[in-house]
This record gives sequence, C-alpha cells and structure tokens, in this order.
Amino acid sequence: MTRKVNELIKFSFFTGIMALFFDAVIGHGLLWDNDPYWNYWIVDSFLLATVTFIASSFTGIGIWQGFITIGVHTLLLETYYDVLSPVGLPQEPLWLSKYDVWIVGYSTHFLVYLTGYLFLVWIWRRKHKAKNIMEDFKVRKLALIIALSAIVVLLLEGIITQGFLFKEFFGVTFLIQRFVLTFIFLLIWLNYVGLDLKGFITGSFLLSLYWLTYNMYLGPIGLPTSFPRYLDYNELWFKVFPSSLISALIVLGTVRRFLPKGEKA
Repeated sequence: MTRKVNELIKFSFFTGIMALFFDAVIGHGLLWDNDPYWNYWIVDSFLLATVTFIASSFTGIGIWQGFITIGVHTLLLETYYDVLSPVGLPQEPLWLSKYDVWIVGYSTHFLVYLTGYLFLVWIWRRKHKAKNIMEDFKVRKLALIIALSAIVVLLLEGIITQGFLFKEFFGVTFLIQRFVLTFIFLLIWLNYVGLDLKGFITGSFLLSLYWLTYNMYLGPIGLPTSFPRYLDYNELWFKVFPSSLISALIVLGTVRRFLPKGEKA
C-alpha cells in the first residue's frame, strides 16, 4: 500500500510539471505568445497534481482516466480564473473574457494538459524496465557519462547556434544554466525512459523543447558581461530549436552506441 501511495504521489507531481511544460511551450509559447506569470504556473501545477492524485486514487492511471482527469481539472482551472483570480499576478493582473476562458482557454488547456498526462503515462509504463537495467549500473560511470554528454551537446549546439546562426556568444551564465538543466534531464531520462530507439528520439526532441522553454521564460542571454536580453519567438523556434534538436540527436545517438545493449533500456 505504501509503495502504491508513493508511486501515485510521484506520478501526480510529475503530471503537474509535464502538463504545465507543454502548456508553456505550446499553449503560451506558440499560440498565445505570452507569460501569465508566477501565480498561474504555481497554482495550476499544484491544482493539477491534486486533481490527478484524487482522480487516480479512484480510477487508476491510464488513457481514458486521463481524459476524465484533465477534463475535470480544466473545468476547475477555468472556473478559478473566471470567478476567483485574474491571470498575470503578481505583476500584470488581468481578468480574461468569457470567450478567452471558456472557448479558447478550455479547449487549448485541455489538449496541452492531456498531451502532458498521456506523455507521462508512456514514461511511467517504461520506468520499471529502465529501473531494472539501471539498478546494476555504477553510479560513478553514470555521472561521468551524463556530465560528458552534457558538455559535448552544449559545445556542439553552441557551435551550430551561436557560431553559425547568430554569430554571437550567449554568455557564461547561459552555458552554466544549460549544463545543469541538461545534466538533470539526462539523469532522469536514463533512469525512467532509457535510450532505446523510442527513448532516443523522444529524449532528443524533449531536451530541445526543454532548452527552448527555459530560454523563453527564464534564460536571457548576454550575462554576465552584457546587458541581458531574451531571444524572441522567431529566434527560438526557427534557429535555436532546430539546431538544439540536431545537436541532441547527434550526441544522444553517439551515447547510445557506446552503451551496452541492456543499458539502452
């Protein structure tokens, strides 16, 4: 019982993160081109984690359960912002129109959150296989592989993006942020998903989106020597994302080749 509760807690927590990630990169990053600020991100992620835990404790985890869970969550979310709280807190509070909340908001949120939920279900169903493989993997070897992979992918991505596309150095802070983001991502990915063909392709794609989303909201370039600026949406989607994807595919593909067959998960 305790193990099931712990697993459900972790699933609910990661559902909140994964769904809000897809909301950030697709809903607000592609469709709306805006940032609803901290109140929205924090409340929504914890609300979804709460709804997921309660719903899953009765219905379980799965595809049809996802439609019900996300449908209920989205209804509660839109009601919250229509009746109780504006978006944009604490910096730019704004009450949304009924059309924005119930037509555009509900349909878009439902789709992006469902994408996040179903994607996490896919990961969750693979994690036991990856976990069994990684149990006998030496921790020092894992740390070395991940650290070297993070360094190489950043160097390659830097050559393509900053050297050829922008002809501009993005700053030391940019590299440090990218390194820690990449290290933790690869650590989680290898332990929960692995690098079989599906894991390799999906991981490369998700890592590229992960970088893009961070730079869209939290990662300006130029620090510490220059005045920081944020890359615009065209720069992010038409330059940074393709070059990041190419770099991730090359490096993770190389890492995959050097892993023993069982360690590819």
